[in-house]
Amino acid sequence: MSTVSEEHRLCDVRVPPKISAGLDAWADGLIGRWQRYRGPLTALRGDAEKVDASGAAFSELSDARLRARMAEFRQILQRKPQAADEHALEALAAIREAAVRQLGLRPFLVQLMGALALHRGALAEMATGEGKTLTAGLAGVLAGWTGRPCHLVTVNDYLAQRDADWLRPFYEFCHLRVGYVTGEMPGPQRAEGHAASVTYTTSKELAADFLRDRLALGKVQDATRRLIRGLWQESDAARSGAVMRGLHTAIVDEADSVLIDEAVTPLIIAGGDGSERADEAYRAAWSIASGLVPDRDYRVNRRHREIELLMAGHEKLDGFSAQLPGMWRAPLRRAELIRQALTARELYISGDQYVIDEGKVVIVDESTGRLMPMRKWRNGLHQAIEVKEGATISPLDETLARISFQRFFRLFRKLSGMTGTGSEAAAEFWHIYRLPVIAIPTNRPCQRQELPDRVFPDLPAKARALVEEVVRVHGTGQPILIGTRSVQASEFLAEELGRLELPFTLL
Repeated sequence: MSTVSEEHRLCDVRVPPKISAGLDAWADGLIGRWQRYRGPLTALRGDAEKVDASGAAFSELSDARLRARMAEFRQILQRKPQAADEHALEALAAIREAAVRQLGLRPFLVQLMGALALHRGALAEMATGEGKTLTAGLAGVLAGWTGRPCHLVTVNDYLAQRDADWLRPFYEFCHLRVGYVTGEMPGPQRAEGHAASVTYTTSKELAADFLRDRLALGKVQDATRRLIRGLWQESDAARSGAVMRGLHTAIVDEADSVLIDEAVTPLIIAGGDGSERADEAYRAAWSIASGLVPDRDYRVNRRHREIELLMAGHEKLDGFSAQLPGMWRAPLRRAELIRQALTARELYISGDQYVIDEGKVVIVDESTGRLMPMRKWRNGLHQAIEVKEGATISPLDETLARISFQRFFRLFRKLSGMTGTGSEAAAEFWHIYRLPVIAIPTNRPCQRQELPDRVFPDLPAKARALVEEVVRVHGTGQPILIGTRSVQASEFLAEELGRLELPFTLL
């Protein structure tokens, strides 16, 4: 049976304030700039040095005594989460010692600074290789000790599972249970992952579970009604299959990608609407779109990935409307149908945005290159691409729930994050999420060399230069990571390296 506090926490989310505009936004921006300057960084360094100085007292304790002291911290923070700041420095010294004993890693001073920045609701800008995974783990323990739901958001399923498994001995030593949630998990396993003290997952899975829980709870989103229902039903039945404990703390890795790049991307939960398949309409729309001429009948905006039907295009549609089934002949409906067909033709390319797998159109996550077989584009775009590729047309789904990542992460009562390039979007982080960006210095001076850009007249010339550079660096014995913008580009480079018989792994 769930406790009263757990039931209230299930649907208790922060009501995000309105994003400021005009003069209010300008004044608010000045506050954000102050939050990024030397004052907060100097305070973090001073506090991290205090943690470092008090670490000697914990290093002398036995494992049993150290765990007993951490159990005391956990009890204090569970009873009074608002007292976390008061005990954070001493608690972090104990957590650091636990990391040394369980992981064989002693967090550096800069990692302590990063953990404190996360604990205080800031975005820690840490360079690649500075140990963000361990830094997030330190802050995760402080958050887990409060007893509130804590989610560490990573960029893909592999990292979510890897980080949870790697840090598991550390969390368990600190009296916490760690779990993870990935895309292929069924409901019971997802519930188990969210039930942990600290849960690793991706932004897409977290937001999707949030929407699915709201749909499952339906009319019993009020905690009091669930508690009353739970008097004569099992707890799981009263919760109607909800898998999460609620939203409270989120620590977001690669925050610029999740909170800025994908901010307005809507996550949609859809289901079959029971209508007949509109195969005929989609095929007719593709045929009509094939007869339209770019820059005369329509205009392509590649920057914003939009199609604009021009006057000549609308006039042609009037003559072609008879080719469409009855319900699709209305002006707005047929214009949207043709616009989606043109979008599929002009802006979506096999190998970039999608691939064909066993005769089905499978979306490719453009930021990670990973396949997303369980997702579809909305408003008929997916069906238009299926017609384009000659695949079986899937049923049109009805939108049941949707939310943008920007709005979703503003629902958390405590939000923080990490990235290597936060300063570039510092104004946006503050304006939208009230997240001050604090640049954490590197543990040692950075040795990376920033080489100048090289420009080539065409793709083959660029590919030849890239392969020559790979051969040169490979000869020195150094590892090489090549990032491309599409699956197609990765496969092309793999073919080139294969001809040279160079060993490589294609992700």
